[in-house]
Amino acid sequence: MTKTPRGVYKEFKLTSFAIDHPTSVLVMTAIVIMMGVISYIRVPKESFPEIVFPVIVVNTIYSGVAPGDVETLITRPLEEELNTIGDIETITSTSIEGYSSITVEFDPGMDITEAVQQVREKVDIAKPELPEAAEEPGIFEINLAEFPIMQVNVAGPYGLVRLREVAEDLQDRLEQIPSVLEARLAGGLEREVQVDVDLPKLKFYGLAFIDVIDAIRGENITIPGGTIEVGDLKYLVRVPGEFQSTDPIGDIVIEARNGSPIYVRDVATVNIIETSEEVGRVIAEERASFPPGTVVKITADQSEDIRNMVSSLENNIISGLILVVAVLLFVLGVRTASFVGIAIPLSMLLSFSIIRFSGMSMNFV
Repeated sequence: MTKTPRGVYKEFKLTSFAIDHPTSVLVMTAIVIMMGVISYIRVPKESFPEIVFPVIVVNTIYSGVAPGDVETLITRPLEEELNTIGDIETITSTSIEGYSSITVEFDPGMDITEAVQQVREKVDIAKPELPEAAEEPGIFEINLAEFPIMQVNVAGPYGLVRLREVAEDLQDRLEQIPSVLEARLAGGLEREVQVDVDLPKLKFYGLAFIDVIDAIRGENITIPGGTIEVGDLKYLVRVPGEFQSTDPIGDIVIEARNGSPIYVRDVATVNIIETSEEVGRVIAEERASFPPGTVVKITADQSEDIRNMVSSLENNIISGLILVVAVLLFVLGVRTASFVGIAIPLSMLLSFSIIRFSGMSMNFV
């Protein structure tokens, strides 16, 4: 309430303040428009919001083992430890041939970081009870924001080994984009060396598989040799020992008996098995380094859906504004229609500013 010179109290109204201070209103309007436009341009636009479910999945691979044995040797020991965690709502498991999957659902509101830490601690406790041949249990959380947004397909008229090398180079460039969390590579062939051990020969020499494995592992390494200082310069010295071909593998000594060495070639045969806009910019930059004939195509691109969603939003805002102003212009006249025509976009721009500064994103929700 404000007091007039005659002592009569007058109620303060926002509309009266706006009429009495037109310059301030114009400045505030300009600020809202400027902030709204900048926020609309810079606010993250996503297909899905970052929703983290209080669900942790523990997957373990034990190749070649029957479902019943997987249940007994893998799933049950893990479940027994996981059941000791508080705040768990349900635990469900699936055991199939060579694979165990345990889903741990926590109570709503549980901090996902703390949940992952508790699950990891219990899995570490259960590891000594698991078979040595089983792979390391994988612990995963479900987060919609981590789902892939697109697939980049690489093809070319050359071997699959070379194709994989090209894809790996592109993968490294894509992972350098700040907004890219991970770029996973699938397909192509990767070179590896297969050592076919002759079991009768192995028994004849009284050796085990682990002896062959240890011998090869011990030779296929690069040994650091310290440093050498020459004046003000310091050079790192190393002895490269990783195999570049298969020939040296056969000459590895597994064991020496009575002065006679036993080579790998004596017990085994060695042979080779050949086994969104920023992304587009990176691909365009890398095309010059690709071998001739390489084709790169993007599929499952969620950015197209996001662009369509944003375009639909813009069309709805504009068409709604035109329709409302037209109706008010016909019913109430130019002045009222003009005020409403200004108020609607201002309120939308103010909303975009609030969305940006609150850390939210524009998505289908």
